[in-house]
Amino acid sequence: MPEESLAKKQCKWTLEEDNLTIELRGQGMKWDNIAKRLPGRSSISCRLRYQNYLEKRTIWDGKQLNKLARSYARFKDQMWQEVATEMGIPWRSAESMHWQLGEQEMRSRGMTVVVTFDHAVRSL
Repeated sequence: MPEESLAKKQCKWTLEEDNLTIELRGQGMKWDNIAKRLPGRSSISCRLRYQNYLEKRTIWDGKQLNKLARSYARFKDQMWQEVATEMGIPWRSAESMHWQLGEQEMRSRGMTVVVTFDHAVRSL
């Protein structure tokens, strides 16, 4: 293989690359396999491009929003059951607190490091 073909791209993403990434990820394809379809792009660069740019610019139509709402209503008890079981509370309580905290506070609290000493637990 020529040395140039092994080099990773250092240029802007094209519209074609973006569209193919969206399409393949929408089909559930893994990042390694997506990268194989985009010469010069690594699985990490594909994931980062998708998460930091493509995923955020996606426009949802009314049909997709309705499907999301119906799916959430159908699966919410199962989604929260594992968290609730770990906490020893009803799943509805866990879900309710999630909505009260909001996305940003959930994220910041989720990144809190917990240190234990004997029987005491402190949050740093």
